[in-house]
Amino acid sequence: MSFFFLVFFSSVFKSWADRALDHINLLTHFAQQVVPYVPSGVPNPAVKYWEEVFPILSTILSNFIDFIPICERVCRCWRFMVISYRTAITPLLAPLANNLAEGFAKSKQGCFLWATSAILREFSEDREHVDDGIAENIYVFFEAQATNMLRMMSDLPPVDLPDVIEDFYRLLIDALLYYPHKLIPSALFTPIFQAAISALTLEKQEPVSAALHYLRDLLTYAGPNPAGSGDHQANGQLRQIVRQLLTAHGEALIKQTLAGMMITFPRDCFADGSAVVLSMFELLPTETTVWVERTIQMLPAGTVAPAEAGRLLTKIREKLASPDSSAFRSLRSLLQDFTNTYRRRYVAPRDGLGELEADKFHFTG
Repeated sequence: MSFFFLVFFSSVFKSWADRALDHINLLTHFAQQVVPYVPSGVPNPAVKYWEEVFPILSTILSNFIDFIPICERVCRCWRFMVISYRTAITPLLAPLANNLAEGFAKSKQGCFLWATSAILREFSEDREHVDDGIAENIYVFFEAQATNMLRMMSDLPPVDLPDVIEDFYRLLIDALLYYPHKLIPSALFTPIFQAAISALTLEKQEPVSAALHYLRDLLTYAGPNPAGSGDHQANGQLRQIVRQLLTAHGEALIKQTLAGMMITFPRDCFADGSAVVLSMFELLPTETTVWVERTIQMLPAGTVAPAEAGRLLTKIREKLASPDSSAFRSLRSLLQDFTNTYRRRYVAPRDGLGELEADKFHFTG
């Protein structure tokens, strides 16, 4: 009897869930298409409608927080609400942020992060008609999401969170672009960097690519042309912080990036990996050369002859000492040739990568 009841209940739930998903899709379509022009400072009639509908979506989400399709559809709807109505959606910002924060903490689903990203972009400090207090509150909301994610990555290995890691680092690319003066000096900056290095151990393209893109953008803040805008004095302060971070943790970054290029990275991640290493050579040439040498010394015995390693390091030093403007391009080719050759002839052992194995990420915040 219980079996038949279970079958009946499952069919009823599926039917209800399908109808709910269809209705949420219609609401999302409404948010995308019904976008009346309203002068700044005048209440948007569409937003008035969403103020009535929002509690219903919130209730559905809280009751089905473990049902991923519902979470994704509701977050997609909210994301388009923010994109379509921008600052007019301000009356709903507080309950929206609360729902996204609570939903992410309970579900551990990346959809809550890409909805967060839309808010971060539309309410950043350089947008028109955004109050400074609102921008500050949005950043506090982002830090809460980032803290939850770092705790997650501390508790679970990256292989259990690939899709969420991808969404997290795509969110961080936006945070670094719009709030560099808040993110870089923050207490979360170093753990986020260390977590990115941990994410490079994955063998799935999307999360590795997202982490590498974040790292590439981050490295620009250690040089004269940062990815985001800002005044010269502020950029100088950020440059100093990033360089201190790289001096302290750059060896781990070089080790994991080279290990990925030689052994674990999907092929489409090679270019971004080599760009990270090349940027490190540009920023800290002496230190990076030492770190590359140490990484090669960690490779399993017999996979690289000492003479071959010596030739590589000699050529690296020659390229770095060359005044030729094309030297860094040659250095990129040199590294890619070495890692590609190594990858073709070496198969990673089933019991791990030995000394190249990444340290487990640990977050105490």
